[in-house]
Amino acid sequence: MELKPRIIVVGGGAIGGFFAWRLSLSKEVTVSIVCRSNYTQVRANGYLVNSAQFGRAVYRPWGVYQTVEEAAAKEGPFDYVIVALKALPNVYDSAERVAAAVSENTMVALFQNGIGIEEPFVARFPRTPLVSTVSFVSVKQEETGVLCHGGFSMLASGLHHCERGMQAHSLAKLQFLSDVFVSQGVSSIIEADIQPYRWQKHILNGSTNPVSVICGGASCQEMSRNEYCRKLLEDTMAEIFVLGKKVTGKPFPGVDGIVDPQSATEYIDSIPVPVYTSMLVDSQCKRPMERDVILKNPIALADKYGVDVPRMKALYAMVTMVEEGYAR
Repeated sequence: MELKPRIIVVGGGAIGGFFAWRLSLSKEVTVSIVCRSNYTQVRANGYLVNSAQFGRAVYRPWGVYQTVEEAAAKEGPFDYVIVALKALPNVYDSAERVAAAVSENTMVALFQNGIGIEEPFVARFPRTPLVSTVSFVSVKQEETGVLCHGGFSMLASGLHHCERGMQAHSLAKLQFLSDVFVSQGVSSIIEADIQPYRWQKHILNGSTNPVSVICGGASCQEMSRNEYCRKLLEDTMAEIFVLGKKVTGKPFPGVDGIVDPQSATEYIDSIPVPVYTSMLVDSQCKRPMERDVILKNPIALADKYGVDVPRMKALYAMVTMVEEGYAR
């Protein structure tokens, strides 16, 4: 009997838990997950999912593990490793953290936010096909093991790296994964160049995340409704638009109708429930923030391409001080 492709999702938070759930509903694959802070709850009771798009469900993963090494010893080798860890290169190396699950036949797919997340994986796994995936989805873990999802889920993926002569095989493998997502109601597209989509998402990530930390706990809608804060958001977004187009040499795809800073804040205004950024939640819990991939890496590109980003540099300085203040 032919074995089903095996998928391990590394990172059992909101993004990892949600997309593992959708994949697990397919009979074409087996899906397990590596959890950390919510391991005990998920191992015992699974996830409770409240989704405006898909309804309510209890998701009990095929396998729940506390470490990648444990998962690899029990179930490996894996056909796909989905990386849904926080991208914190200033704290740990995500590529090293998933290394035990990567074999010669594995495809690694990055479901992480930020800019410049791919290169550490290329350096660590030069012979492994690497997929960069951008998720457009509103999902949060309201409490341990409880996922709250809105009415929309979309993935845009692209093959970032593969060995010479293996592109056709790698694209076919990526297409299979994309088709599984589509079969379970998730919109999924494959792009030859994924970076414009990554920058598209960064319009909101790179602005609302750091500004919410500096604003002391405001929701995205509260920031957008304030005259002065809205101006700061739109000016920061304008820097991201200019920088992203300079780096990629292409226009952004306009997902959610976001084609300029004004349409971005209008999109925020249209969201019916308060949205609190992941960076804000991390700062309130005194956890490391994704400041490097959200701000530091884009700033380095701005310096390289000669693009002026004074607001991004100011925000980076401030959120760095906030994080360093945890110990005070």
